[in-house]
Amino acid sequence: MAMFKALSFLFFLCFDIHGHGTMAADGNSSFSFDGFAKLPSFDKNVALFGDSKLVDDSSSIQLTGSVSGSVGRVVYRKPIKLFQGKQRNSESFSSYFSFSMPNEIGDVLAFVMVPSSLDLSLFGKKDNSSSALGFLLQYAKNKKVVAFEFDISDRENRARILIGRPESAEIRNLSFEGDLMMNNAGRLSCMIEYEASSKRMMVRFRKSGSVKLFDPFFSFSVDLAQLWKNGKVTLGLSSANGNSSKAQFLHSWSFEIRHLPPVWMHSVPLIPKEALKVNSITEEEEGRRRSECIWRMLGALVLGVGCGILGVMLALYLWTICGVRQSMVVVPEKCPVKTVSVVVVAVEEGNKY
Repeated sequence: MAMFKALSFLFFLCFDIHGHGTMAADGNSSFSFDGFAKLPSFDKNVALFGDSKLVDDSSSIQLTGSVSGSVGRVVYRKPIKLFQGKQRNSESFSSYFSFSMPNEIGDVLAFVMVPSSLDLSLFGKKDNSSSALGFLLQYAKNKKVVAFEFDISDRENRARILIGRPESAEIRNLSFEGDLMMNNAGRLSCMIEYEASSKRMMVRFRKSGSVKLFDPFFSFSVDLAQLWKNGKVTLGLSSANGNSSKAQFLHSWSFEIRHLPPVWMHSVPLIPKEALKVNSITEEEEGRRRSECIWRMLGALVLGVGCGILGVMLALYLWTICGVRQSMVVVPEKCPVKTVSVVVVAVEEGNKY
């Protein structure tokens, strides 16, 4: 009975340590769609709203229809957790998507981050504006959001940024230079990087087949840890074609939580001092990382020792139950008895006279 209790305790200890390690690993949310196909997993992970639909003869999503005033949206259903640890430090992340859109004024595409508590059916509501963010301004007025939209034309490239509650937040308008005009069936790639240490989000574009490493970009400051208490957000893409009658397409989309800043994140920083802040590590952060490393090493050590003891005790227990005792039979050995014959010779000594 005592051996059973010891085995149960060791098994529970190993399972508990392993379970905590698995939960920590699951905290780093990510997804990647290198093309889209009609599979059971697609409906579980991706939701389509408005005029967006999956194109059967290709691995792309058609965001808007071939009529003016069309609106389409794509949402990743599973919440993304941006915070880790009790200190609620937000994580850095990267997102990438490739798309095709006409080179006409009025065609806009937006990247949206909303709290996970927001009803996803709001993404299917239409609004009276020609903006891809109009549904947030009309139906999510009191929700804290982070979103930006951009449009590309031969005149100029423009972006609109929305941070905070739409009912009170001021939309920032800016323009960025660069030749991003697409030919027929041409594609553009959009790369979004958020650096938690500098609390800055950077958006870059690259044309398909471009030899340039990075094309024009814009950036803005935002503290995600101050916006959402539980750190869980829902990601989406929203599009509108305004007066255009040409469709927009989404070809791929990915998102990844990362712990180290990308090499190119501040290759051309807007403010030189911010580049130093990104690469510098405070003593408090360094001590926290060392503490986490020590606890991980201790956890791995306890797990290894526990598994070893568990294996030895289990082997001994099975040996005790299933072992066959071999009885030893003592067979007496007969010792040969040699017969010794003794011959006594009597010599009679005669008398001499």
